[in-house]
Amino acid sequence: MDRRTFLKGTATLAAGGGVIGASAPLSAVWAAAQQPADIRNHQPGMRYRPHGLTGVSVSALGFGMLRLPMLADGKTVDETQVIRMVRHAVDQGLNYVDTGYVYLDGQSETVTGKALAGGYRDRVYLTSKSPWWIMERPEDFERFFDESRRRLQTDVIDFYHIHMIMHRGWKEKIVPFRLIEKMERLKAQGKIRFSGFSFHDNVTLFKKIVDANADWDFCLIQQNYLDTEHEAGLVSLKYAAARGMGVSIMEPLRNGFLVTPPPEVQQIFDAAERKRSPVEWALDYLWNMPEVSVVLSGMGSMQNVMDNLAYASRSAPGMLSAEEVAVIGRAARRYRSFDGAIPCTGCYNCIPCPRNVAIGYLFNMVFNQYKADGDMARAHRLIRYSMSPIQRGDGPQACDQCGQCLPKCPQGIDIPAELKRVQRELRL
Repeated sequence: MDRRTFLKGTATLAAGGGVIGASAPLSAVWAAAQQPADIRNHQPGMRYRPHGLTGVSVSALGFGMLRLPMLADGKTVDETQVIRMVRHAVDQGLNYVDTGYVYLDGQSETVTGKALAGGYRDRVYLTSKSPWWIMERPEDFERFFDESRRRLQTDVIDFYHIHMIMHRGWKEKIVPFRLIEKMERLKAQGKIRFSGFSFHDNVTLFKKIVDANADWDFCLIQQNYLDTEHEAGLVSLKYAAARGMGVSIMEPLRNGFLVTPPPEVQQIFDAAERKRSPVEWALDYLWNMPEVSVVLSGMGSMQNVMDNLAYASRSAPGMLSAEEVAVIGRAARRYRSFDGAIPCTGCYNCIPCPRNVAIGYLFNMVFNQYKADGDMARAHRLIRYSMSPIQRGDGPQACDQCGQCLPKCPQGIDIPAELKRVQRELRL
């Protein structure tokens, strides 16, 4: 079934009072995704899922090639260890490997190419991403793409993204540089198989981007049991899936934050009838949703790989009972209720800010995590390495108390006052 047939079918369902994305069209896609002969690198111990209407089945677990083991200098990828980890995962049935042009200053693509040499490339779907924020002219798009192919030692990239779309990138680079057209041209030339984008902004912009190109094949969004409203959120996940797009998930563990819960949260998990590790709870939350195609995990050790493969081997949509879903809900609410937390969901309605302050990211991703775990070093890392001004925005010190954000906040947060508190408590 192609995407246009799917959309026609779901439109008919909607006109007749049905639920878009439900019933026959999606059932047919799921049934087709379970045929071993049609699954690349099929292994009986892995579970596979349809990647939207691309026609390919992908492993429930994808290998995220950003957070990799490093050598003692902390700057150089431990290639020997990474190659061993990737190949072990592929041998166990993983068939989706995700990297990006800027990851680890290019080292990620290079080690990915080495790991997939010797026949492994043909066993996986390979992704990479085009970084708008370092483009100075439209021609840079093709130059970065060709450099990615050389590093990856491949002629064709299966899933290619416009990387990390946010309001500034959409307005200043993606639209004027005609990057969507360039992506579709690569697809027509057979240099990529599927076109998509990764995203870090609000629901309104997400829908605008999806609707701007009828030929999007997939998207990559941040989602975990704390981020149901953060950035794209669950609304966008379902919006994309209802249009036949595959939905890849990043940050299932929120940059490692959900790996070791505070005692108050761990007690909630410990009380559950079926015992799971915090990592398995987080991954199962995502695999429970049929709209999710693949969950990407950055794995820093062979033990991480083995654990995640085991979790993936027993994953399935609808795998959680109502009580297990409730357990996750209680854990999420406890995370948000630590003393001093800001009642921010990360909806990003407050941006763009006239002074380029990364308001929602600072509140929801940085400060509230600090209030839960007390790890100031982590908070500083999230600001220093994940919040460049051209992408997410500037720190709280850039706020001039103009107040333009106040009427935009659905939570009624006194944003200027809270930015002052963030600056003070994090010693920025």
